[in-house]
Amino acid sequence: MRVSVKTKQIFAVTAIVFGAVALMGVFYLLSIAGMLVQETRTRADLLANGIFTRAAELALDGGDLREALAADAGLRSILQMSGLSQQGLYAAIVDTQGRAIAHSDSSLVGTVIPSHPDLNALVEASDAQKLRAIFTPGGLTREVRLPLMLGTTEFGTTEFGTIRVAVSTLLIRDDLETALRPAAATAAALLLASVLVATLLAQWTLRPILLIRAGLARLGRGETGVTLALPQEDEFAELGQSFNVVSARLAHEEAEGRTSRASVSRRLAALGRVSSGIAHEVKNPLNAMQIHLELLRMQVGDSPAAQEHVKVLAQQMRRLDEVVQGFLSFARPDPLALAPISLCAVLREMMPVVNAEAGKTGVEVIVECPADLPPVMGDAGQLQQAFLNLALNACQAMPAGGRLRLSARRADARNVEVVVEDTGTGIAPEHLDKIFNLYFTTKPEGSGVGLALVYRTIHLHDGDIDVQSVPGHGTTFRITLPAQA
Repeated sequence: MRVSVKTKQIFAVTAIVFGAVALMGVFYLLSIAGMLVQETRTRADLLANGIFTRAAELALDGGDLREALAADAGLRSILQMSGLSQQGLYAAIVDTQGRAIAHSDSSLVGTVIPSHPDLNALVEASDAQKLRAIFTPGGLTREVRLPLMLGTTEFGTTEFGTIRVAVSTLLIRDDLETALRPAAATAAALLLASVLVATLLAQWTLRPILLIRAGLARLGRGETGVTLALPQEDEFAELGQSFNVVSARLAHEEAEGRTSRASVSRRLAALGRVSSGIAHEVKNPLNAMQIHLELLRMQVGDSPAAQEHVKVLAQQMRRLDEVVQGFLSFARPDPLALAPISLCAVLREMMPVVNAEAGKTGVEVIVECPADLPPVMGDAGQLQQAFLNLALNACQAMPAGGRLRLSARRADARNVEVVVEDTGTGIAPEHLDKIFNLYFTTKPEGSGVGLALVYRTIHLHDGDIDVQSVPGHGTTFRITLPAQA
C-alpha cells in the first residue's frame, strides 16, 4: 500500500510526541507509585504509633494488660480507624504466638492472624518493583509491624507482642488509577494536538511538493507553458526554476511539433499536385487508347480470337485507370485544417451513412461516446472519412449480419482512443501486416486504397492505429489520437 509523504510526516511527528508522552508517563507512573507506597507506610506508621501509645498508657495503669487491651474502648476505636483508611485492611495486637489480643474486627480476637510480607521491604524496593507489586493480579497484602515491648526485668525489656497494620496493594492500585486519569486525559489531548500540529506542519512544508505534483499533472494532461511560483528563499527555489525551464522547453517542442505536422501536410499536398499532373499525363494516353480500342473492336467484326484479345486489353486498361485513380487519391491529400473537434460529433455525423450500409445486411450498430470526452486537435473531415472507411469495411465484412461497435474513450492523460469493432469474417493472420499497404486488398472488387488512406490520415494527426483480428470472430481497429492540450 502506497503511503504519501504527508502521511509519513504526520506519523513521524505523532510518533515522536507519543514517545515523549509515553516516556514521561512512565516516569510519572513510577513516581506516583513510589509516592503512594510511601504515603501508605506513613499512614500505617501513624496508626501503629497511636496503638502503641494507647497500649503503653494501659500498661502504666497496672493490672492484666491482655484483658485491658481486649476491653479498652479507646484502643478499639483506634484499631477500627484502619478500616477508614483508603489502603487499610485491618489493625491488630497479637501476642508472640500470633494470636490476636485486640483486632479491628472483634470476631477475630483470640484467633491466629497469618503473617504477611513487610511493607517496609516494598518501600525500599525499586520503583519498577513497586509498580509490579501494585499491579499483581489479585493484589498483595503487606504489613507494618511495631514490636510491643513492655516491662523491665534484670534481663531488659520484655516483648509482649506485636502491633500489625495490614494494607492491600489492590487498594493502592485504585488510588494510582484515580491519580492517572487526569494525566491520561492530558496525554490524549497532547497526542491530538500533535496530530493537528503535524498536519499543519506537513501542509506547510509539503506545499512546494504539492505544487510540483500539480504542475507535473498538468504537463501529463498535455498542457504547455506551465510555471511554478515556489518560494525563492528556500531549497525549492532552484527546483522550481528547473521545472519552469523544462516546461518552457516542452512548450517550445510542442509548438515546433505542430508546425512540423502542418508543414508535412502542406508538403504532401504540394507533392500531390505534382503527382496529379503526372497522373493526368498518364490518363490522357489511356483515354486515347480506350477510344482506339473501341474502334478496333468494331473493325475486327465477329472474329472470336480478335474479340478476346480486345477484351483482355480493355480489362487491363481499366485496371491501369483504377490504379492511377487510386494513386491520385492517395498522393493528393488535402491540407490539414486543424481545429479542436469533438470525436462524438464526428461519429454522430457519419451515422446516417453507416446505418444505411448496416441495414443492408441487418448489422446492429452500437455507438459509445462519453459526454466528457476531451476534444482532439485535427481535421474533422479527414478523420470522419477515415472512421467511415473503417465502419463501412466492417459492415461489408458481415454479410450475414452481426454487431458493429464504435466507441471513443480517454486512453490516458494525453490520448483519446477510438475503437471500431465488428463480429465479421476477420482477417487472415498472413494479411494483417499488409492491410495498410497501398493497393493491397482481399476483396474481388477492392482498390486497396481505403485502409492506406486511413493509415496516412491517422499518422498525419500524430496518432497511431492498431488492428487485431481472429478469422471467423471479427476484427478490432484501435485508433489513438492526442487530446487537445
